[in-house]
Amino acid sequence: MPEKIKWGFIGCGKVVEKKSGAAFRNVPDSCIHAIMRRDPEKAKQSARQFSAPCWFDHIDGLLASGVDAVYIATPPGLHYEQALKCCDAGKPIYIEKPFARNYTEAKAIVEAFTQKNLPVYVGHYRRALPRFQKIRQLLSQGRIGRVCAVDFYLNRIFSKREAGHSWLYHPALSGGGKFFDIAPHTVDLMIYLFGDIKEIHGFAVNNGTDCPLEDHVSFSFLTDRNIIGSAIFNCISNRKDDRMAVTGTKGTMEFSVHGRCDIVINDYDSGDTEILEIPDPETVEEPMVQTVVDHLLQRGACPCTGEDALPVYRAIDHILEGFYHGRQDDFWNYPERWGGDT
Repeated sequence: MPEKIKWGFIGCGKVVEKKSGAAFRNVPDSCIHAIMRRDPEKAKQSARQFSAPCWFDHIDGLLASGVDAVYIATPPGLHYEQALKCCDAGKPIYIEKPFARNYTEAKAIVEAFTQKNLPVYVGHYRRALPRFQKIRQLLSQGRIGRVCAVDFYLNRIFSKREAGHSWLYHPALSGGGKFFDIAPHTVDLMIYLFGDIKEIHGFAVNNGTDCPLEDHVSFSFLTDRNIIGSAIFNCISNRKDDRMAVTGTKGTMEFSVHGRCDIVINDYDSGDTEILEIPDPETVEEPMVQTVVDHLLQRGACPCTGEDALPVYRAIDHILEGFYHGRQDDFWNYPERWGGDT
């Protein structure tokens, strides 16, 4: 690899503008070389915004422009085909979550890159945030004793206006509903903090939208450390919040996975409460992008490769298989299976 990674962006929507894009410019030994969007004018505007010298409205042009690695930030329904194009061109990728529409697609991407000895990184960026690094450290040090149980809830507001315009509510592009969009971060963090999932059971229903998608989901799980857990996602709530509560033999720890709340630790013996405030960086994906660049330049490790991410999508497939009547095959190409137009 060169001394400086020149990135190509495939897609440059809201996530790139608000959470990730600036990181590829801010991280040392990294720069944005080219941007690809289907709309040429938008591609040109994004290139100007991120100081990229090249822009394209097709992937082949971007791949031939001299980029060293590619950031894929398009809807999940496009990831599989775009990732394989990058693989054929010999380009490592950093791919946004959801990694793919299901475990089968995600696994096929990983296998294709493995065969060519090319790295794949997945944007489960919470693994690299200082807040969750500290939580992992405290749990491993026994701050609340041996962890026994985990409970999580999340509320999100459903917007009919958004549902009418956003790709998030078109299953062939999104891979599922709001749960499928949010859950990869939650499930990945559960695995990262509490161990590999040995067993998982889930229920998903539609309780009040016209979209053929899950809007209420619950699941329970057991990890290889004998930690049991449960989670509830309400995606048609009247508020936006979430909380993870961890119960140990010596106390409890609570924190938000998707918000920016403090870490609250309660000690059983002393009755004391400790509150830790660890803010996220301004560009929230920057710590993860730093690890990706470090790994590409052979001077560090990335905490979430494609292989690391696969258990997340296997677990989510199990949770949703009853609602979608199976997710292991080429499910979304058959609209009659999920109630879409034939």
